[in-house]
Amino acid sequence: MKVKDWSKENIIKQFKKSGDVMMRATLEGDYKKNNKEGKKLTEIFKQFEANTKLAMNCLPELMKSNNVVVKTKAAAYCLALNIMVNTAENLLIEISDDPKNGIFGFNAKMVLKVWHENGKLEIYQKKK
Repeated sequence: MKVKDWSKENIIKQFKKSGDVMMRATLEGDYKKNNKEGKKLTEIFKQFEANTKLAMNCLPELMKSNNVVVKTKAAAYCLALNIMVNTAENLLIEISDDPKNGIFGFNAKMVLKVWHENGKLEIYQKKK
């Protein structure tokens, strides 16, 4: 996605598309495909870092997705940006407590663990 295409509609569309691919890739054990899509979501996160208003417009809708990967990523992004923290924490608890979420519930639990232990969440390694 080109920088000029960072509209709410395009971001939500790409986020959902990547979430679907990541869910399938995780279940199939295709870590390369998973990582490739994850990089696309990291680019979206960087846009959110630069434009909190855009994040506030997109993340609430993404946290209501039917895809557990999309919901988990959106909630993690909220924590990393320190916005809608209570909503994000509650969603991650709900995801992690639901046994039908399997590995994805475990992922949500790990996001919460890091958040509580470190008091912050980093989505990518910043260059020094």
